[in-house]
Amino acid sequence: MYNNNTQQSRLADSNSVEFYRSDRLFTSSGLWYFRTREGNDVGPFRYRDEAELMLTKFVQELMDSQQQAMASSKPHFRISGVVGRRHPG
Repeated sequence: MYNNNTQQSRLADSNSVEFYRSDRLFTSSGLWYFRTREGNDVGPFRYRDEAELMLTKFVQELMDSQQQAMASSKPHFRISGVVGRRHPG
């Protein structure tokens, strides 16, 4: 997250970069980019809509790969058929 000092230094930058805090999109020199959580900038794209679409695809592909990884992993425990059974006695 940004603190006040970071925001003030961003405002004072002489670069022609506009940051949008509400999402990961930003523009630099008239071209659009998106930033990943890891801090990588992806782009350039000519239009904001194009950058938004590619960001959406990027996030969806990441979620799909995480779900596949979870589905292919085996649980670290065994389920026993005797759990919960009462023994006569």
